[in-house]
Formats: sequence, structure tokens, C-alpha cells
Amino acid sequence: MDTFETQHQLLKRSFVVPDKILVATDLTDIDYLIPHAVAQCEATGASLFLAHAIPPVESGSLDAAVALIGETGKHEALKHLQQARRILGRVAADVRGRGIDCEIVIRHGHPREVVAEATRDLHVDRLILGTHGWRNLKKFFLGSSALEILKSATVPVWTVGPLGRLSVHGQPTKILHPVSLSSGFEKAAELAVELGQFYKAEVTLLHVLPHAALAQSSAVHLIERTTWELAHLIPREMPLWTTASIAVKAGEVVERILQTANDIGADLIVMGSNPDVAFWPIHGENAVYNVIAEAKCPVLTMRHS
Repeated sequence: MDTFETQHQLLKRSFVVPDKILVATDLTDIDYLIPHAVAQCEATGASLFLAHAIPPVESGSLDAAVALIGETGKHEALKHLQQARRILGRVAADVRGRGIDCEIVIRHGHPREVVAEATRDLHVDRLILGTHGWRNLKKFFLGSSALEILKSATVPVWTVGPLGRLSVHGQPTKILHPVSLSSGFEKAAELAVELGQFYKAEVTLLHVLPHAALAQSSAVHLIERTTWELAHLIPREMPLWTTASIAVKAGEVVERILQTANDIGADLIVMGSNPDVAFWPIHGENAVYNVIAEAKCPVLTMRHS
């Protein structure tokens, strides 16, 4: 087996069965993130890290910033640290009580930098983030850092919003994978299928065509060709352990993804991203963020390589 193939096999394993999972939390989202994290750890045997960033003092007012310097600033930082230790300590104890290794990571710095450092230093295989679910993620819990984290993350990012319900058994049973048909889509689909195999979950492969494509004389041929492309992403042995289906639809990409997820009752959406072509090819990077913000189930994003 050559080096590339060996690396790919290791990638598949860490994607499907992570050894270490990192939850990045602002403390307000910890209660709805933890059930997802615990379910994943119980399914994969992964250990869990709870990370929180204590950001530096930022203020639009120079006077206000000066006022927080010295003893006042130290006092506020200490209160924040004590609160984080208290909340995360309680959560970690509960997680350990379920037989899962769990550690706390609290660092001073901007959330983006803290998450990146923790991901690298701890060698985690999956990152779990929370979102408050606003359109375009203008108020994503990491604020302006969310874009950089999702674009630069070197590990898959499992994003959960308040609407992101946990499946009945704590594990996905129906997975939706929107296929971009751009560079790297084959490997992304392979990983999504592997995830379906691990969880014995039904997998739906979806491609969204521009609505104008249906008005072309070659529309029928385009749909047939796209269906053929998606069919070749399904392994022959897949029916042995689960079912797979194909959907080719036309329209606005975010609406079609969300509608299809609701129609099939998906409890996980797996999306590939390609940083070399505006993150989500053809439709622009906002497609990924809008799906994450509005999905009623968790969204797992991974970078095409």
C-alpha cells in the first residue's frame, strides 16, 4: 500500500471513529452540545476535551478599556476563570461518570486561536461547535472567528444549533450528503458513506442543479448524467449493511438541502468544503453557513483535500 493510500485509510478511520473529540464552548451552549458529544464518545470510544477561551478585554471606548486595566481587569478575568472552571468541572464530572475520559482546557486568548491551538496540541480528530442559528451566522458563537475556523480547520467540524435535535438512539440513522461534483467530491462522498456504514445509517446523496438548468433543452440528459455520477459513488456492497438513495433537484441550494433533510428525516448532514473554490463550489461559501444555521440536525463539515 503506497503512502497516499495509507494516509487516506488513516483519514477515513479518524473521520468515522475519532480517538479524541474537542468541544469548543462559550458556556451558554454547553448543555445542548454535551449530549451530542457524549453520544459520539460512547459510539466511538473517543476521549473528550472541553475547551473554553477567556478573550482579552475589548472595548470600543478607550476610557472603558483603561478602566478595566489593573485590578478591575484582573478581577473580571478571575471571575470568568472561576465560572468556567465551575461549569466545565461539573460537566466533566458527569461525563466521567458515564465512563468517558474527559479533560478541561481553559486558555486566555481569542476563541479562534485557542480552538486552533487546542486542536493541534491535543491531536483531536473532531471539533464540535455550537451556533445560535442566525441566518448567515452573523452571530455564530465565535463571532467573526467562525468563518476562519470553518475554513481553516484541519479536522472535521460537527456543528450543532439549538434546533439540532439528537437522534432517538443518540446516533445518526439517516445521513444526507449534498454532493458538489467539484474537485475532491469523490473522497468526501466516500467518507460520508463510510460514516453511514459505521452507524448502519441510511445515506442519501443529493445534488442541487441551478433552477435555470431545467429550462434547457438538455435538461433530461443533465439529470441522467448527474444521477449516473451519484450512483457511481455508492459501493456495490453497500446494500449489505444499509440502504442508499439518490436525489437530483433544482433550485436554491440551501433551500433544497434543508427541504430534503426535513423530507427524509435526516439526523445528520455531511457537507464537503473546498477552500480553493470559495468553500462551497458554485453556490458560494454562504451556502455552508446558512445550512449550518438553519438545519434541524447537526451538520458535519469536512475539507476536500
